[in-house]
Amino acid sequence: MVPQRVHLFSATLRDNLLLAAPNASDEALSDMLRRVGLEKLLEDSGLNSWLGEGGRLLSGGELRRLAIARALLHDAPLMLLDEPTEGLDATTESEMLELLADVMREKTVLMVTHRLRGLARFDQIIVMDDGRIIERGTHAELLAGQGRYYQFKQRL
Repeated sequence: MVPQRVHLFSATLRDNLLLAAPNASDEALSDMLRRVGLEKLLEDSGLNSWLGEGGRLLSGGELRRLAIARALLHDAPLMLLDEPTEGLDATTESEMLELLADVMREKTVLMVTHRLRGLARFDQIIVMDDGRIIERGTHAELLAGQGRYYQFKQRL
């Protein structure tokens, strides 16, 4: 799960990652940090780096990518992503969506987002308004229908 609000414990980078995969090796943890673009966190003290209370020493984008790393390390068959790229710049967002697409191929993924980038990769897109489903289909089907999804895409 990648929550909208990322919670980190006042502990080391290793400890915060091991919450998702208690048996992961240091090599696997370091590799995942590199995959999400957080290799710079390994520069000083490596996995022993202290994150501070709630990850206060990290930027919002770093917190978001650390949450993605934890979700990927957990390797669950079902992934819930709540605004996983919120607060990321366009380049980093594209990189994270590519990584997620690669890892999610054989998983069931429910992604809640207000951002339309990367949705074409999903088998099914559900458009909601006021808590109700108003459209459902693939990216191509929703564009062809020229409904709300199409209108959102036209604004980009």
